[in-house]
Amino acid sequence: MLSRLLLGFLFVFAGSVLGCSGEATTVSDPADPGTAAWQLVPSDRVARECGLDPVLLARADQALNGPYAVVRYGKLCHEHYPGGDDRSEELLSASKTLGAVVVGTAAYRTQGFARTDRKTGPLSDEDRVDHWLDAFDFHQDARVAHVLAMVAHNEDLSFGARDFSYDNFGLVQINRLNDIITTAIAQDPAELGSSVEEFTQRFLFEPLGMRDSSWNDGLPDKPFAYGWFGTVRDMARLGLLILNGGTWNGERLLEREWTRKITHPAFEDSNTGYSYLTWVHSRSNHASSASSERLQGPADPCSPAAIWPDYPHGLSESADCGYDAPWICEQEYDVGVWAANGYSGHLIVGHPGLDMVLIGKHIGVGSSFDTIWEAVRPALVALDPSFKGDEDAFCEAYGNNSYAPDLRE
Repeated sequence: MLSRLLLGFLFVFAGSVLGCSGEATTVSDPADPGTAAWQLVPSDRVARECGLDPVLLARADQALNGPYAVVRYGKLCHEHYPGGDDRSEELLSASKTLGAVVVGTAAYRTQGFARTDRKTGPLSDEDRVDHWLDAFDFHQDARVAHVLAMVAHNEDLSFGARDFSYDNFGLVQINRLNDIITTAIAQDPAELGSSVEEFTQRFLFEPLGMRDSSWNDGLPDKPFAYGWFGTVRDMARLGLLILNGGTWNGERLLEREWTRKITHPAFEDSNTGYSYLTWVHSRSNHASSASSERLQGPADPCSPAAIWPDYPHGLSESADCGYDAPWICEQEYDVGVWAANGYSGHLIVGHPGLDMVLIGKHIGVGSSFDTIWEAVRPALVALDPSFKGDEDAFCEAYGNNSYAPDLRE
Protein backbone atom coordinates (compact mmCIF):
# COMPACT_ATOMS: atom_id res chain seq x y z
CA MET A 1 0.00 0.00 0.00
CA LEU A 2 1.24 3.45 -0.85
CA SER A 3 2.41 5.62 1.97
CA ARG A 4 0.68 8.96 2.40
CA LEU A 5 3.89 10.74 1.41
CA LEU A 6 4.17 8.82 -1.83
CA LEU A 7 0.44 9.23 -2.39
CA GLY A 8 0.81 12.97 -2.06
CA PHE A 9 3.48 13.03 -4.79
CA LEU A 10 1.24 10.95 -7.03
CA PHE A 11 -1.62 13.38 -6.51
CA VAL A 12 0.69 16.23 -7.50
CA PHE A 13 1.59 14.36 -10.66
CA ALA A 14 -2.08 13.60 -11.39
CA GLY A 15 -3.03 17.23 -10.96
CA SER A 16 -0.35 18.45 -13.34
CA VAL A 17 -1.42 15.92 -15.95
CA LEU A 18 -5.17 16.43 -15.61
CA GLY A 19 -5.32 20.19 -15.67
CA CYS A 20 -9.14 20.70 -15.66
CA SER A 21 -10.24 21.79 -12.19
CA GLY A 22 -6.98 20.07 -11.59
CA GLU A 23 -5.08 21.49 -8.71
CA ALA A 24 -2.87 18.82 -7.21
CA THR A 25 -4.34 17.03 -4.20
CA THR A 26 -2.55 17.08 -0.87
CA VAL A 27 -3.61 14.33 1.54
CA SER A 28 -3.51 15.49 5.13
CA ASP A 29 -3.47 13.38 8.26
CA PRO A 30 -6.79 11.79 9.27
CA ALA A 31 -8.94 14.36 11.03
CA ASP A 32 -12.36 15.16 12.40
CA PRO A 33 -14.00 18.43 13.44
CA GLY A 34 -14.05 17.55 17.14
CA THR A 35 -16.91 19.33 18.86
CA ALA A 36 -16.60 22.41 16.63
CA ALA A 37 -18.92 23.07 13.73
CA TRP A 38 -18.02 21.55 10.38
CA GLN A 39 -16.01 23.90 8.15
CA LEU A 40 -16.85 23.41 4.49
CA VAL A 41 -13.77 23.20 2.26
CA PRO A 42 -13.94 26.15 -0.19
CA SER A 43 -14.68 25.10 -3.74
CA ASP A 44 -11.33 26.33 -5.03
CA ARG A 45 -9.53 24.01 -2.58
CA VAL A 46 -11.67 20.89 -3.03
CA ALA A 47 -9.43 19.39 -5.73
CA ARG A 48 -6.27 20.00 -3.72
CA GLU A 49 -7.56 18.97 -0.28
CA CYS A 50 -10.19 16.35 -1.13
CA GLY A 51 -9.13 14.80 -4.45
CA LEU A 52 -12.52 15.65 -5.96
CA ASP A 53 -13.30 17.61 -9.13
CA PRO A 54 -15.64 20.48 -8.13
CA VAL A 55 -17.08 20.79 -11.64
CA LEU A 56 -18.12 17.13 -11.60
CA LEU A 57 -19.47 17.50 -8.06
CA ALA A 58 -21.77 20.22 -9.40
CA ARG A 59 -23.05 17.67 -11.92
CA ALA A 60 -23.70 15.26 -9.04
CA ASP A 61 -25.87 17.95 -7.43
CA GLN A 62 -28.14 17.79 -10.45
CA ALA A 63 -28.27 13.99 -10.42
CA LEU A 64 -29.32 13.63 -6.78
CA ASN A 65 -32.74 14.70 -5.61
CA GLY A 66 -32.06 15.09 -1.90
CA PRO A 67 -29.62 16.74 0.47
CA TYR A 68 -26.21 15.09 0.53
CA ALA A 69 -22.61 15.62 1.59
CA VAL A 70 -19.16 14.18 0.96
CA VAL A 71 -16.59 13.83 3.74
CA ARG A 72 -13.07 12.84 2.72
CA TYR A 73 -9.86 12.81 4.75
CA GLY A 74 -11.97 13.94 7.73
CA LYS A 75 -13.05 17.13 5.96
CA LEU A 76 -16.46 18.32 4.80
CA CYS A 77 -15.58 18.52 1.12
CA HIS A 78 -18.96 19.14 -0.46
CA GLU A 79 -22.63 19.48 0.45
CA HIS A 80 -25.79 20.29 -1.43
CA TYR A 81 -29.24 21.13 -0.05
CA PRO A 82 -31.96 21.48 -2.70
CA GLY A 83 -34.34 22.82 -0.04
CA GLY A 84 -31.84 25.40 1.10
CA ASP A 85 -30.88 24.15 4.57
CA ASP A 86 -29.76 21.12 6.57
CA ARG A 87 -32.73 20.51 8.83
CA SER A 88 -33.03 17.83 11.50
CA GLU A 89 -35.41 15.07 10.40
CA GLU A 90 -36.44 11.52 11.31
CA LEU A 91 -33.85 9.17 9.84
CA LEU A 92 -35.90 6.00 10.24
CA SER A 93 -33.78 2.82 9.99
CA ALA A 94 -30.51 4.73 9.81
CA SER A 95 -31.15 4.85 13.56
CA LYS A 96 -30.19 1.19 13.72
CA THR A 97 -26.53 1.98 13.00
CA LEU A 98 -26.65 4.66 15.69
CA GLY A 99 -27.90 1.92 18.02
CA ALA A 100 -25.02 -0.38 17.09
CA VAL A 101 -22.56 2.38 17.99
CA VAL A 102 -24.33 3.02 21.31
CA VAL A 103 -24.08 -0.66 22.25
CA GLY A 104 -20.38 -0.61 21.36
CA THR A 105 -19.88 2.52 23.44
CA ALA A 106 -21.57 0.85 26.42
CA ALA A 107 -19.28 -2.16 25.98
CA TYR A 108 -16.27 0.16 26.00
CA ARG A 109 -17.41 2.13 29.05
CA THR A 110 -18.17 -0.98 31.14
CA GLN A 111 -15.04 -2.96 30.24
CA GLY A 112 -13.43 -2.43 33.65
CA PHE A 113 -16.39 -3.72 35.67
CA ALA A 114 -15.99 -6.96 37.64
CA ARG A 115 -18.33 -9.83 36.84
CA THR A 116 -19.53 -11.29 40.13
CA ASP A 117 -23.08 -12.39 39.34
CA ARG A 118 -25.88 -11.91 36.83
CA LYS A 119 -26.30 -8.31 35.65
CA THR A 120 -22.70 -7.47 36.52
CA GLY A 121 -19.47 -7.04 34.59
CA PRO A 122 -18.56 -5.64 31.20
CA LEU A 123 -21.14 -5.72 28.42
CA SER A 124 -20.02 -7.97 25.58
CA ASP A 125 -21.60 -9.05 22.31
CA GLU A 126 -20.79 -12.62 23.35
CA ASP A 127 -22.87 -12.37 26.54
CA ARG A 128 -25.97 -14.46 26.86
CA VAL A 129 -28.99 -12.19 26.82
CA ASP A 130 -30.26 -13.85 30.00
CA HIS A 131 -27.18 -12.57 31.81
CA TRP A 132 -28.75 -9.10 31.53
CA LEU A 133 -32.49 -9.70 31.12
CA ASP A 134 -34.91 -11.73 33.22
CA ALA A 135 -37.38 -12.37 30.41
CA PHE A 136 -37.53 -11.97 26.62
CA ASP A 137 -39.47 -13.50 23.73
CA PHE A 138 -36.74 -14.76 21.39
CA HIS A 139 -34.40 -17.75 21.71
CA GLN A 140 -33.48 -18.31 25.34
CA ASP A 141 -29.88 -19.17 24.45
CA ALA A 142 -29.39 -16.06 22.33
CA ARG A 143 -26.27 -13.95 22.70
CA VAL A 144 -26.21 -10.18 22.31
CA ALA A 145 -24.53 -10.69 18.91
CA HIS A 146 -27.53 -12.67 17.69
CA VAL A 147 -29.80 -9.75 18.56
CA LEU A 148 -27.54 -7.22 16.85
CA ALA A 149 -27.53 -9.37 13.70
CA MET A 150 -31.31 -9.99 13.76
CA VAL A 151 -31.09 -13.77 14.07
CA ALA A 152 -32.08 -14.25 17.75
CA HIS A 153 -35.67 -15.09 16.74
CA ASN A 154 -34.67 -18.45 15.21
CA GLU A 155 -35.74 -21.68 16.90
CA ASP A 156 -32.29 -23.09 16.12
CA LEU A 157 -29.21 -20.89 16.49
CA SER A 158 -26.74 -23.45 15.18
CA PHE A 159 -24.66 -22.82 12.07
CA GLY A 160 -26.67 -23.18 8.86
CA ALA A 161 -30.03 -22.94 10.64
CA ARG A 162 -30.09 -19.21 11.30
CA ASP A 163 -32.30 -17.16 9.00
CA PHE A 164 -32.00 -13.39 8.79
CA SER A 165 -35.29 -11.56 9.28
CA TYR A 166 -35.23 -7.79 9.22
CA ASP A 167 -36.61 -6.43 12.49
CA ASN A 168 -38.08 -3.33 10.90
CA PHE A 169 -39.71 -1.80 13.98
CA GLY A 170 -37.57 -3.58 16.56
CA LEU A 171 -40.48 -5.42 18.13
CA VAL A 172 -39.04 -8.90 17.55
CA GLN A 173 -35.67 -8.42 19.25
CA ILE A 174 -33.53 -5.33 18.73
CA ASN A 175 -35.47 -2.89 20.93
CA ARG A 176 -34.48 -5.07 23.89
CA LEU A 177 -30.95 -3.75 23.44
CA ASN A 178 -32.21 -0.68 25.30
CA ASP A 179 -32.91 -2.84 28.35
CA ILE A 180 -29.56 -4.62 28.11
CA ILE A 181 -27.68 -1.31 28.12
CA THR A 182 -29.87 0.05 30.92
CA THR A 183 -28.99 -2.94 33.08
CA ALA A 184 -25.28 -2.73 32.27
CA ILE A 185 -24.88 0.98 33.03
CA ALA A 186 -26.93 0.65 36.24
CA GLN A 187 -23.75 -0.71 37.81
CA ASP A 188 -22.46 2.89 37.98
CA PRO A 189 -25.23 5.40 37.21
CA ALA A 190 -23.24 8.33 38.57
CA GLU A 191 -20.55 7.75 35.95
CA LEU A 192 -22.59 6.29 33.09
CA GLY A 193 -25.99 7.89 33.54
CA SER A 194 -29.34 6.59 34.70
CA SER A 195 -30.80 5.88 31.23
CA VAL A 196 -29.82 5.18 27.63
CA GLU A 197 -30.74 8.80 26.86
CA GLU A 198 -28.32 10.17 29.45
CA PHE A 199 -25.63 7.70 28.40
CA THR A 200 -25.97 8.55 24.69
CA GLN A 201 -25.86 12.28 25.32
CA ARG A 202 -22.82 12.04 27.59
CA PHE A 203 -20.69 9.57 25.64
CA LEU A 204 -21.75 10.05 22.01
CA PHE A 205 -23.73 13.14 21.09
CA GLU A 206 -21.69 15.54 23.25
CA PRO A 207 -18.16 14.34 22.38
CA LEU A 208 -19.08 14.11 18.67
CA GLY A 209 -20.64 17.58 18.67
CA MET A 210 -24.00 16.19 17.48
CA ARG A 211 -25.97 19.22 18.64
CA ASP A 212 -28.79 18.81 16.13
CA SER A 213 -29.58 15.19 16.99
CA SER A 214 -32.18 13.67 19.26
CA TRP A 215 -33.33 10.09 19.80
CA ASN A 216 -36.89 9.20 20.71
CA ASP A 217 -37.62 12.81 21.68
CA GLY A 218 -35.12 12.64 24.53
CA LEU A 219 -37.11 10.02 26.45
CA PRO A 220 -35.10 7.71 28.75
CA ASP A 221 -35.71 4.51 26.75
CA LYS A 222 -34.94 4.03 23.06
CA PRO A 223 -36.38 2.08 20.15
CA PHE A 224 -33.30 0.72 18.41
CA ALA A 225 -35.11 0.48 15.07
CA TYR A 226 -35.94 4.14 14.52
CA GLY A 227 -36.30 7.48 16.31
CA TRP A 228 -33.05 9.30 15.51
CA PHE A 229 -33.67 12.82 14.29
CA GLY A 230 -30.59 14.41 12.77
CA THR A 231 -29.02 16.59 10.10
CA VAL A 232 -26.76 15.55 7.24
CA ARG A 233 -23.84 17.06 9.15
CA ASP A 234 -24.63 15.06 12.29
CA MET A 235 -25.00 11.89 10.22
CA ALA A 236 -21.53 12.65 8.85
CA ARG A 237 -20.10 12.71 12.38
CA LEU A 238 -21.44 9.25 13.19
CA GLY A 239 -20.17 7.86 9.88
CA LEU A 240 -16.73 9.37 10.36
CA LEU A 241 -16.51 7.93 13.88
CA ILE A 242 -17.01 4.45 12.42
CA LEU A 243 -14.58 5.13 9.58
CA ASN A 244 -12.02 6.38 12.14
CA GLY A 245 -12.21 3.09 14.03
CA GLY A 246 -13.97 4.52 17.08
CA THR A 247 -11.74 7.51 17.85
CA TRP A 248 -12.77 11.17 17.81
CA ASN A 249 -10.89 14.32 18.65
CA GLY A 250 -8.00 12.24 20.00
CA GLU A 251 -10.26 10.20 22.32
CA ARG A 252 -11.40 6.60 21.98
CA LEU A 253 -15.19 6.29 22.22
CA LEU A 254 -15.50 2.60 21.34
CA GLU A 255 -13.11 -0.20 20.50
CA ARG A 256 -11.76 -0.52 16.96
CA GLU A 257 -12.82 -4.17 17.00
CA TRP A 258 -16.43 -3.09 17.51
CA THR A 259 -16.29 -0.88 14.42
CA ARG A 260 -14.97 -3.91 12.51
CA LYS A 261 -18.04 -5.83 13.63
CA ILE A 262 -20.27 -3.01 12.42
CA THR A 263 -18.56 -3.02 9.02
CA HIS A 264 -18.26 -6.79 8.38
CA PRO A 265 -20.89 -9.57 8.17
CA ALA A 266 -21.94 -10.97 11.54
CA PHE A 267 -23.20 -14.44 10.57
CA GLU A 268 -22.41 -15.43 6.99
CA ASP A 269 -24.83 -18.38 7.06
CA SER A 270 -27.76 -16.02 7.68
CA ASN A 271 -26.86 -12.99 5.53
CA THR A 272 -23.49 -12.05 4.08
CA GLY A 273 -24.79 -8.49 3.66
CA TYR A 274 -25.65 -7.61 7.26
CA SER A 275 -23.53 -6.89 10.32
CA TYR A 276 -24.49 -5.31 13.63
CA LEU A 277 -27.61 -3.29 12.71
CA THR A 278 -25.83 -2.11 9.54
CA TRP A 279 -25.72 -3.19 5.90
CA VAL A 280 -22.43 -4.27 4.36
CA HIS A 281 -21.64 -4.75 0.69
CA SER A 282 -21.68 -8.35 -0.50
CA ARG A 283 -21.28 -10.30 -3.73
CA SER A 284 -23.34 -13.41 -2.94
CA ASN A 285 -25.93 -14.84 -0.54
CA HIS A 286 -27.17 -11.51 0.76
CA ALA A 287 -30.75 -10.53 1.56
CA SER A 288 -32.41 -7.13 1.64
CA SER A 289 -34.80 -5.69 4.20
CA ALA A 290 -37.65 -6.08 1.73
CA SER A 291 -37.14 -9.79 1.17
CA SER A 292 -35.46 -12.77 2.78
CA GLU A 293 -34.68 -14.15 -0.70
CA ARG A 294 -30.96 -14.64 -1.19
CA LEU A 295 -29.47 -12.53 -3.96
CA GLN A 296 -26.57 -13.39 -6.24
CA GLY A 297 -24.11 -10.87 -7.58
CA PRO A 298 -22.94 -7.59 -6.09
CA ALA A 299 -25.41 -4.77 -5.57
CA ASP A 300 -22.79 -2.46 -7.06
CA PRO A 301 -19.80 -3.88 -8.98
CA CYS A 302 -17.84 -0.68 -8.24
CA SER A 303 -17.98 -1.16 -4.47
CA PRO A 304 -15.65 -3.59 -2.64
CA ALA A 305 -17.26 -6.36 -0.62
CA ALA A 306 -17.04 -6.68 3.15
CA ILE A 307 -14.99 -9.82 3.79
CA TRP A 308 -13.22 -10.67 7.05
CA PRO A 309 -9.43 -11.10 6.80
CA ASP A 310 -9.65 -14.39 8.74
CA TYR A 311 -12.26 -17.08 9.44
CA PRO A 312 -13.96 -18.04 11.65
CA HIS A 313 -14.56 -14.76 13.50
CA GLY A 314 -16.48 -13.93 16.69
CA LEU A 315 -19.47 -16.21 17.21
CA SER A 316 -19.73 -17.08 13.51
CA GLU A 317 -18.59 -20.61 12.76
CA SER A 318 -18.24 -19.91 9.05
CA ALA A 319 -14.96 -21.15 7.58
CA ASP A 320 -15.16 -18.65 4.73
CA CYS A 321 -17.12 -15.62 3.50
CA GLY A 322 -20.16 -17.71 2.56
CA TYR A 323 -20.21 -16.92 -1.16
CA ASP A 324 -21.36 -19.34 -3.85
CA ALA A 325 -19.46 -19.82 -7.10
CA PRO A 326 -18.40 -17.98 -9.17
CA TRP A 327 -17.84 -15.45 -6.38
CA ILE A 328 -14.70 -15.93 -4.31
CA CYS A 329 -13.60 -14.93 -0.82
CA GLU A 330 -10.14 -13.69 -1.71
CA GLN A 331 -9.31 -10.04 -1.21
CA GLU A 332 -6.17 -7.94 -1.37
CA TYR A 333 -7.49 -5.15 0.85
CA ASP A 334 -10.04 -5.30 3.66
CA VAL A 335 -12.04 -2.26 2.50
CA GLY A 336 -15.66 -3.40 2.28
CA VAL A 337 -18.27 -0.67 1.91
CA TRP A 338 -20.94 -0.37 4.62
CA ALA A 339 -24.12 1.64 4.97
CA ALA A 340 -26.75 2.85 7.40
CA ASN A 341 -29.94 2.93 5.35
CA GLY A 342 -33.27 4.43 6.34
CA TYR A 343 -36.43 4.22 4.27
CA SER A 344 -36.71 6.85 1.51
CA GLY A 345 -32.93 7.13 1.24
CA HIS A 346 -31.43 8.30 4.52
CA LEU A 347 -27.89 7.04 3.97
CA ILE A 348 -24.48 6.98 5.63
CA VAL A 349 -22.09 5.09 3.35
CA GLY A 350 -18.50 4.36 4.35
CA HIS A 351 -15.69 3.80 1.84
CA PRO A 352 -12.63 2.98 4.00
CA GLY A 353 -10.36 2.38 1.00
CA LEU A 354 -11.00 5.94 -0.14
CA ASP A 355 -11.13 7.55 3.34
CA MET A 356 -14.60 8.80 2.46
CA VAL A 357 -18.12 8.95 3.88
CA LEU A 358 -21.14 9.76 1.72
CA ILE A 359 -24.26 11.06 3.45
CA GLY A 360 -27.73 11.69 2.08
CA LYS A 361 -31.34 12.26 3.06
CA HIS A 362 -34.45 11.62 0.96
CA ILE A 363 -32.30 10.23 -1.84
CA GLY A 364 -35.18 7.92 -2.81
CA VAL A 365 -36.96 4.71 -1.81
CA GLY A 366 -34.75 1.75 -2.64
CA SER A 367 -31.53 3.77 -2.45
CA SER A 368 -28.51 1.88 -1.21
CA PHE A 369 -24.72 1.76 -1.36
CA ASP A 370 -24.41 2.91 -4.92
CA THR A 371 -26.94 5.74 -5.21
CA ILE A 372 -24.78 8.64 -4.03
CA TRP A 373 -21.60 6.83 -5.03
CA GLU A 374 -22.63 6.64 -8.70
CA ALA A 375 -23.24 10.38 -8.78
CA VAL A 376 -20.05 11.37 -6.93
CA ARG A 377 -17.71 8.76 -8.41
CA PRO A 378 -16.75 10.65 -11.60
CA ALA A 379 -15.52 13.57 -9.49
CA LEU A 380 -13.24 11.23 -7.55
CA VAL A 381 -12.00 9.13 -10.47
CA ALA A 382 -11.13 12.27 -12.45
CA LEU A 383 -8.39 13.11 -9.94
CA ASP A 384 -7.46 9.59 -8.91
CA PRO A 385 -3.66 9.21 -8.99
CA SER A 386 -3.70 5.82 -10.68
CA PHE A 387 -6.72 5.83 -13.01
CA LYS A 388 -7.08 9.52 -13.96
CA GLY A 389 -10.66 9.47 -15.22
CA ASP A 390 -10.76 5.84 -16.43
CA GLU A 391 -13.87 4.81 -14.51
CA ASP A 392 -14.08 1.28 -15.94
CA ALA A 393 -10.52 0.47 -14.91
CA PHE A 394 -11.02 2.11 -11.52
CA CYS A 395 -14.17 0.05 -10.85
CA GLU A 396 -12.49 -3.16 -11.94
CA ALA A 397 -9.76 -2.65 -9.37
CA TYR A 398 -11.64 -0.96 -6.56
CA GLY A 399 -14.76 -3.14 -6.84
CA ASN A 400 -12.61 -6.28 -6.53
CA ASN A 401 -10.89 -5.15 -3.30
CA SER A 402 -7.57 -4.75 -5.13
CA TYR A 403 -7.26 -0.95 -4.96
CA ALA A 404 -7.27 1.08 -1.74
CA PRO A 405 -5.28 4.29 -2.18
CA ASP A 406 -6.35 5.79 1.15
CA LEU A 407 -6.61 2.77 3.44
CA ARG A 408 -5.25 3.63 6.86
CA GLU A 409 -2.93 1.31 8.69
